[in-house]
Amino acid sequence: MVGNTKAARRKARKKNSAAQPTFWAPTRQARAQTARPNGTFRFSDRFITRTSTALVVFMFVFIGAGLIIGPIGVNIGGDAEETLVILAVWLLGIGTVLPLLLSGILGGEAIVAGGGFIGFFLIVGLFAFVAGGTDQGLELLGPVWAPWAFGGGLTLMVLAGAGFWIIGWIARVPMWLQAPVLGAPRLFVRGSSKNAADVVIPNELDEQHR
Repeated sequence: MVGNTKAARRKARKKNSAAQPTFWAPTRQARAQTARPNGTFRFSDRFITRTSTALVVFMFVFIGAGLIIGPIGVNIGGDAEETLVILAVWLLGIGTVLPLLLSGILGGEAIVAGGGFIGFFLIVGLFAFVAGGTDQGLELLGPVWAPWAFGGGLTLMVLAGAGFWIIGWIARVPMWLQAPVLGAPRLFVRGSSKNAADVVIPNELDEQHR
C-alpha cells in the first residue's frame, strides 16, 4: 500500500513537471530593466567617442604617411621609386577605405543589431559614386561601366540613407541633419542638444530629456 502511494506521488510529480513550460516569461520589471532606454544607442557614448577618435587618427596617420612616402619615392627615382609609390598608394587606399567602412558598419550596429549592412552598402555606394564620376574612375572602369558605377552608387547611397532613417526611427535613437562641413550646426529631428548653435525641433525625446 505504501509502495503504491509513493509510486502514485512520483507519477503525479512527473506529470506536473511535464506540464510546466520549458521556457520562462520575464516579468514586466525584468523586461523594463533589460530593455534599451529611448534615445540611447546600443553602444555607450564612451565606446563611440573612443572608436571615432581611433578611426580618425588611423586615417590621418595612413593618409599622411602615403602623402609623404609618395613624393619621396618620386624624388629618389630608380628601383625604389616604384616600390615607394606602390606603398604610398596602398597607404592612401587603406587609410581612406578602412576607416570609412568601419565607421559605416559600426554606425549601423550602434542603432540596431544587423544595421552594419546598411552602413556597409552606404560606403560602397559612396566609393562607386565617386569612382564613376571622376576621370580616374572613367579610365579605370571604362566608358561602359563608369556610368553604371555612378548611378548604382547613387542609388545605394539613397537606399542606405533611407534605411538608416527607418531603423533609427524604429529604434528611437537621436536623429539629426547636418551639412557635410566640419563644425556645422545640426537640425535635430529627434533628441536634444546642448550646443546652442544646433536647432532642435520639438519632439518626444527632447521632452523626456528635459
